[in-house]
Amino acid sequence: MLKTPLTLSIHPSRFPSLPRGRRIALILLPCLLLLTAGWDGLSFEPLAQHHLYTIGALAEMINVLTLLFMFWVVQCAPLSRRSYLYLSVGLYLWLVSGVIDVMDEAYAQPWWLSRVEDSLRSLGMLATAWGVLLMVKQMYGTQIRLASLAMSDELTGLSNRRSFGAVLESHMEAGTPLLLLDLDHFKQVNDRHGHGTGDNVLREFGALLRQHCPPDGVVARLGGEEFAIWLPGIPMVRACSLAEQVRSATESLVTTDGVQVTVSVAVGICQEGEEAEALVKRTDLALYRAKHLGRNRVELA
Repeated sequence: MLKTPLTLSIHPSRFPSLPRGRRIALILLPCLLLLTAGWDGLSFEPLAQHHLYTIGALAEMINVLTLLFMFWVVQCAPLSRRSYLYLSVGLYLWLVSGVIDVMDEAYAQPWWLSRVEDSLRSLGMLATAWGVLLMVKQMYGTQIRLASLAMSDELTGLSNRRSFGAVLESHMEAGTPLLLLDLDHFKQVNDRHGHGTGDNVLREFGALLRQHCPPDGVVARLGGEEFAIWLPGIPMVRACSLAEQVRSATESLVTTDGVQVTVSVAVGICQEGEEAEALVKRTDLALYRAKHLGRNRVELA
């Protein structure tokens, strides 16, 4: 578990720790901008009256500084390779056009240079915008993966307790069956064969439940060797039959490690106005009875 939240550090002291390619990009950028400004100053005649202290020139300088800051942030950010390349190249072009624009306030630039400046700015903005789009897609994909991890059981890939609880709370309809399942004597499996084998048993049992669960059903691992199945739209008779099928299939299951287990199952039916917590508690009592009466059986709540 993370002790502190992930943060994006943009402090200048980060420079030595950046990847070599990014350090080179940061060093080359001011060199390129100085070269552009120097070439402009040496190639063209100064204006009789420069405009470097006007509001327009000040705004252009602020634009260049802002783009420089954006470039530094891009070098510090953990981006995908494509996002990084598009953003870096786009900002490179955009910054060169910005420097040409600033120099235009002091030197008599020819008409063709203004066309070059406009082209560089347009290409830079386009590449930067595409890089931003790729970055947003990367963030969205990361968010989806994290949400999936938060709502699923890492070992079996089934829904976890939190996800299953949310399903129950939002779909509590009278007559909907709930199955609670508990592998019998599972602690002995871990003690005799090791936890690696126990994990394999849980994975294969989870796959068995997924195989028997109807398309609209929800299978979850609640924790340890406890599982649950929510069966919306399934009548009680069909739920009891499914419970027996799962019990029988588990009894016949021989895992890849050669381990055999049995399962106790309880079937609870949601009553009118019943809350999820009450249904789970009532079904859990039936599961306890199944254990007390010898295990490897199905009990109705």
